[in-house]
Amino acid sequence: MIGLTAIRLAALVAVAYALLLLSGGLIGVAGGGSRLSLSVSLAQPVTWLMALLSLLIAWALWSRYAWGWWLGLAAALFQLWRIVSAIIARPGYPQLPSPGTLLVLGLLVAFLILLFLPRARAACSR
Repeated sequence: MIGLTAIRLAALVAVAYALLLLSGGLIGVAGGGSRLSLSVSLAQPVTWLMALLSLLIAWALWSRYAWGWWLGLAAALFQLWRIVSAIIARPGYPQLPSPGTLLVLGLLVAFLILLFLPRARAACSR
């Protein structure tokens, strides 16, 4: 039961991530003023691709597909790497990222923690 609950919560986190993307959260990391900020344009196809991928992962996790677990893991790690490498590469490092960036990082970390909870991987058995 714990594994199924963790997977369902991870699916909800993936939906929240997609909604954050579409509401103006994340695509390219751009330096704005003196702190790191995130900018997004709904005209960019990558934004839509990432949002659709997030929704696909959410659906696959909710349906307990094993490939959804692996795809979610790969996508979250890749996105986490993109954000952290951009923060570290910024000339003013170690500046604090914007609250939007911290929110996205929090969602990605929460998603990964939920995926790695005991029996969560086993719950995705289809």
